[in-house]
Amino acid sequence: MSLRAVIDENRSRLSPADLAVVDVLLSHPTEAAFLPAEQVAGRAGVHVAAATRLAKKLGYTGYPQLRSTFQSELVVGTDAAERVRRRLDRSDDVLADLVEDEADALRALPRAVGGAEIDDVAGRILAARRTLVYARGNATVLGGMLVRRLRRFGLPVVELPGSDRDLAEELISLGPGDLVVALAFRRAPRTLPPLLATAEEIGTPVVLLTDVLGGAGGGSPTVLVAPRGSGREFQSLTAPMAVVNALVLGIARLAEDRTTAALRRLDDLLDRFDS
Repeated sequence: MSLRAVIDENRSRLSPADLAVVDVLLSHPTEAAFLPAEQVAGRAGVHVAAATRLAKKLGYTGYPQLRSTFQSELVVGTDAAERVRRRLDRSDDVLADLVEDEADALRALPRAVGGAEIDDVAGRILAARRTLVYARGNATVLGGMLVRRLRRFGLPVVELPGSDRDLAEELISLGPGDLVVALAFRRAPRTLPPLLATAEEIGTPVVLLTDVLGGAGGGSPTVLVAPRGSGREFQSLTAPMAVVNALVLGIARLAEDRTTAALRRLDDLLDRFDS
């Protein structure tokens, strides 16, 4: 049963505070599905406990489970062809429609990811012995970009390989001083849960950049949420790319001397090899 159906079934039992939270959830679902209970309650004008009480009244163990279910509903039952078809059905001007949606996603991004979160992750990348970047599918574009930027800053970075065996071999040297940055969108790749479990077992912190990923399984990663609009329609990587670029700029700002020196050294090396 969908969240909306569960709400309708229990509506007579809901208090005014509950209904205020429901209104926030259902009026802007593709944004509200990513927000923590505190932000949802704030928008509803109620205490954060109201969001937790609502979740339990609806049969969930707590608000995190309600949110995870809500996120999953955004992607269930739609394949790639259906998502593209729904996008094309919306407007005759594909470019204008796409630009409008991307602009909306970017404007909503600061409400999902705060500047303090960006600075925290940037600082952890700078402090890590190594940063290991994990990405699969469409996320590999952003993963490769992040790896290249970190490398240009002179930071120790590893791009985790795609094959199961190579990934397992790379994790032999994983330590608590490392940092795993995983990028995963729509659905968790098959190898993500064992990666998170391995990192938790060793004590390696994990940062997960995702959109509507409902329950990656294993571990307790720091999550950076980059909403990409409705999971039932064609989605681009514009919002997640903005988060990656913000991380890169955050690193440059926090360690300006270090990163500037590395870029100057890179220019010298490029001149040497181009000559």
